Amino acid sequence: MPIHLRVNPGDIAKRVIIVGDPERAKQLSELLVDARLVNDNRGLITYTGKYNNVDITVATHGIGAPSAAIVIEELISMGARFIIRLGTTGALRREIGLGDVIVPTGSAYNYGGIYTQYLGGFVVYPAVPDYHLMSELIRSLETAGLKPWVGPVYSSDAFYAEEDLVNVLGSRGFLGVEMETAILFLLGLIRNVKAAAVLIVSNNLTEGRAGRFLTASELRDVVLKVGKAVLNALALVGK
Repeated sequence: MPIHLRVNPGDIAKRVIIVGDPERAKQLSELLVDARLVNDNRGLITYTGKYNNVDITVATHGIGAPSAAIVIEELISMGARFIIRLGTTGALRREIGLGDVIVPTGSAYNYGGIYTQYLGGFVVYPAVPDYHLMSELIRSLETAGLKPWVGPVYSSDAFYAEEDLVNVLGSRGFLGVEMETAILFLLGLIRNVKAAAVLIVSNNLTEGRAGRFLTASELRDVVLKVGKAVLNALALVGK
């Protein structure tokens, strides 16, 4: 049994959606048939159920790369092989609206800390998703009538130190900032599992901290719509 996810063999499906907010995990569990709570230790709410007769797990990873890495590692140790992060992001470009959807083609990160501990040496690894899983995810989103922005994002470790990112990164083609996608993509490469992400825009940093920040309840409708697209993509992969 893992240390943080108090789950048993068979509790975790091969196909997994990971989320930062436990409220989002509860929302997505409504889309599963016969969803059962398999972990609530440390607030890392995790459900496993069926979607289109395929076993799928929805797991909470908390905030930041260290927390997410723990959950991702333990999910993989219990059999996860396809992992999609359904998270939120702050937009770095004015034309990206609240509730819009971003599919990252890669994620920048600050070398050091957790990344140096995993990667070692002086090689900066490309934090990129699995191409085929990302492509299936984009196809599923478009089939659902969603028009995702597709491009790079930045995974930050300091939520309250992001004010200058619009000028530093937004002007260089980055679409959004969040905190966990880079470690997911890197662990996908290191552990040989398929990883991808889809991010819902909760705020726009071009408006500064005084701008509107959508809550989990305000994002519920778009989360469920995006969630169905993610579930459809996961149900098709690995067959």
